[in-house]
Amino acid sequence: MNQFTKKTNSPDPGAEPGRTQTPWVAGLIFKMAMMMVIIAAAFWARVHLNDKTEQLAREKNRITREIQEKRTEIQTLIAQRETLRSWDNINSKIKQYNLALRSVNPSQVRYMKRFEGQVSAPSQYGGDTRVADTSAGADRTSGGVQ
Repeated sequence: MNQFTKKTNSPDPGAEPGRTQTPWVAGLIFKMAMMMVIIAAAFWARVHLNDKTEQLAREKNRITREIQEKRTEIQTLIAQRETLRSWDNINSKIKQYNLALRSVNPSQVRYMKRFEGQVSAPSQYGGDTRVADTSAGADRTSGGVQ
């Protein structure tokens, strides 16, 4: 009998006896399942990253709003400080509380030279910076600094 014409029970001439033709279906199902898992993971990662991005954008907006509020508060406090430090306000408080304060007498003003180094003795002064003498009896007219 010819070996090529011999009939066998195997479905495939080169297949092993007892093995069926269904393994390619299982491999295809496994590959499809792996692709679906990879697609689902990519979709989940994208959704997670979008959520995180939106959360960070909201946090940034909140912090930016807080910074702007603090800057506005600082500007308000600076304006209030300048108002309180103005001579008109100080003069009105002096009158309101009947304080025995008055403006500086020009004879109480002494001039000092600005020195850009180490100051070793008061004798180095003698020039252009105004200093008020607030001691009692400030009617001195000598040129030195007391």
